[in-house]
Amino acid sequence: MNVNRLRWKFPMLLLAAGIAGGMFVAGCASKDVRQETVATVNGDPVKVGELRESLGVPAGAFAVPDIPVERKKEALDQLVVVRLLAQEGRSLGLDNTPEFKEIINRNDQRIRIKALVHNEVGEKLKVTDKEMKAEIAKIKKAKLGISDADAAMRAVESVSWSRVNKIREDLLAAAKKEAAAAVDPKAVARIGKGENVPDDVKLAERDLAMRALEAYAKKQGVDGSEGYKSQRQEMERSVLRNMVADNVAAKNVVITDREIDTEFARRTEWFPRHGKKFPVEMVAQLKEMSRASLFKEKKKAVVDAYIDGLRKKAKITINEDILPKI
Repeated sequence: MNVNRLRWKFPMLLLAAGIAGGMFVAGCASKDVRQETVATVNGDPVKVGELRESLGVPAGAFAVPDIPVERKKEALDQLVVVRLLAQEGRSLGLDNTPEFKEIINRNDQRIRIKALVHNEVGEKLKVTDKEMKAEIAKIKKAKLGISDADAAMRAVESVSWSRVNKIREDLLAAAKKEAAAAVDPKAVARIGKGENVPDDVKLAERDLAMRALEAYAKKQGVDGSEGYKSQRQEMERSVLRNMVADNVAAKNVVITDREIDTEFARRTEWFPRHGKKFPVEMVAQLKEMSRASLFKEKKKAVVDAYIDGLRKKAKITINEDILPKI
């Protein structure tokens, strides 16, 4: 199962999913606004920091009041859906299956490193409201007609990108020094920029960096910390969400040959209308594409219906008053 989330690129490390894609805030004080509850799903709280992250804020480190409330509600709804599906997965015992346990164990290194990086970014990334407003104005001037929501979302990334990279680079440097790992910084930079680097070099650098960061995380006491627990919990939710969607809600989704033929005819109707024949060598490929498209569409419909059923049974509360300030 592919358990991917993310938006933020950590040069040559598979850490994007842990920094901006719906992870809990790690290592924060109890009075930290990021720990305030914005919603509950059957008693399971959704924190301010998590919602900020789903809006693109690394580690939920700063507020984004310029993002419209409606966009925040959309992001919050997706977090609610993840919880509903994860809770359903646990009620069905999916968290006790070999498949679930294998995926979590396989990702233990990533969870540990995400906890380390997430905490570091959360503590050190500083962005002021003044900086955000200035960046939003700059984006609006450069791209006329852009919506307020899109401008604010882009500003989040552009303002924090270089700072987050610096925090990551410093953390990796500390980890390398501690572990005496021979990671080539030039190769790391080239990988991060998307330049061509031999595959064996990429794999070697990534492996060394991951091992250095994992060792550093252990030395910093990440194991057993609240940060580690919250990152593991988020990973578990993600896995359960996918398992319920794929193996339960959409388990019986079937695409018939007749449906494929109908879709194929729709896609190729231009040819007979113009007295032409669709290329024989492309028939199989287009039929497979039609099947995949139909499956995706039907799967979405049945999963959405399944989620609607879960919503009706769930107790969901939302703190509307806090949304404008998040």
